Amino acid sequence: MRVFFIPGLGEEKFIFDKIENVIAGEKIFLDNWTLLSEVPEKDLTTLVYATHLVKRFGIKAEDVVIGHSLGAWVALWIKEVVGCKIVQIAGWTDRKKVIKVLPNLNLLYWFAKKGWGFNRFVRFLLSLLYYKQPSKHVLLTIFDKLERSDKSIVAKQLMVVYNPISQPPSVIPDLRIHSKTDIIVNAPDEPFAIMKGDHFGLYTFPDSVYTPIKQFLKQQKDGS
Repeated sequence: MRVFFIPGLGEEKFIFDKIENVIAGEKIFLDNWTLLSEVPEKDLTTLVYATHLVKRFGIKAEDVVIGHSLGAWVALWIKEVVGCKIVQIAGWTDRKKVIKVLPNLNLLYWFAKKGWGFNRFVRFLLSLLYYKQPSKHVLLTIFDKLERSDKSIVAKQLMVVYNPISQPPSVIPDLRIHSKTDIIVNAPDEPFAIMKGDHFGLYTFPDSVYTPIKQFLKQQKDGS
């Protein structure tokens, strides 16, 4: 059994650093920054990207995909394509749960390509918003990555989150892990394992995330 890890918007492998060492199995970390450069922008959706990843890595039904945020949304559509087990960390199945930055998507993508919104002033505002949060340094690390990276890939990541898909997913996550105080993605209406902290609790309170994942993977191994 292979375990795939997909990070969220602007994130890199480091977001899983505090949980991956206690998760058994062959581990493969996907890099959205690199992989989205392989996918055309035209007609890009989560389903298009998920299908690309399935073909690119030969993801099979016996594999497990663990995704955080955007990565959790992609994991859902990978399951739609290939039927594997998935774990959503701070993810969603209803896009209405995701914070809306701008109501006009074309304007949002245009702003992203121009780099507007990624500046020192916005960074300062975010630092104030997360002033007392233990995840403040995680958020600012991600923001710095978004600020200095290829803006066309930033826009593509936003497209994966927001571009509409003609049909809703017909599958559900096998395990949902979410914080009750997440202000980026609201908690699901369905049952979920509680992650301590906020949207980035997998880094700041990793035990609350890897414990249910380990239990879930053990159940898969035991065939229960």
